[in-house]
This record gives sequence, structure tokens and C-alpha cells, in this order.
Amino acid sequence: MTIQTSDEYQAAIERLKELGENPADGPDQDEFFEINAAMVVYETRNHPALTREMASDRD
Repeated sequence: MTIQTSDEYQAAIERLKELGENPADGPDQDEFFEINAAMVVYETRNHPALTREMASDRD
């Protein structure tokens, strides 16, 4: 799973709310972890400090 846009990120938040705070083992837990991992990648990629650092590396 990848999250590319803020709309997809918001949809992921809503889905996590549906899954609950700590889903039991099984497909729901797998989806919970997959969404969380995709959100971390999205947040890291779009973090202002990292965006500035990457831009300065290109100069």
C-alpha cells in the first residue's frame, strides 16, 4: 500500500478508526500495520525539514 496524496492519507486515518486501536490477529491486524507503515512513509516523505534538506542536496 502507498499513500500519495493528502486525500489518501485522510482516508487511511478513517480506515484506522474503523479498524480500532488494536485489532486482533488476522486480516484486520495485517491491514492496520500496512496502513500505519504507509502513513509513516507518507509523513516522512512530506516532512518540511526533510523536504528542505532534499532540496538543498540538489543545489
